[in-house]
Amino acid sequence: MPLSSVFKAFAAVLVGNGLFGLLMTDTFMTLAGFTLTPDLRTLCQFTVVTLIICGIIAWKTVDLAGDNLRAFGRVYALAEALWTAIIGYHVITGAAQGSAAVGNLLVSATFAVLFSLKSRE
Repeated sequence: MPLSSVFKAFAAVLVGNGLFGLLMTDTFMTLAGFTLTPDLRTLCQFTVVTLIICGIIAWKTVDLAGDNLRAFGRVYALAEALWTAIIGYHVITGAAQGSAAVGNLLVSATFAVLFSLKSRE
């Protein structure tokens, strides 16, 4: 899988999560084991719009980076490693739980590895 495809797949996951969280906020948060309050709903909706924005940026990175795509891939590897670390911490401490938390942990770890490996080729 070329690095450009990793970016596109990553973008699709971000936008998909963002749309799911925006259109089905209660379900999105319940699957992660959160008790939804009006304040948490507002924060979640802001956050998932940010995921959509990040997905758009990831999609366009392939076109905008040109010969620097591998350098961008290394930055995205670091970003995914940070997401993996914080999601992992939340799962371990019980702050987040359930299939959504574990699924996002696995997806983030997978993309961290893919970005890292494909940026070296």
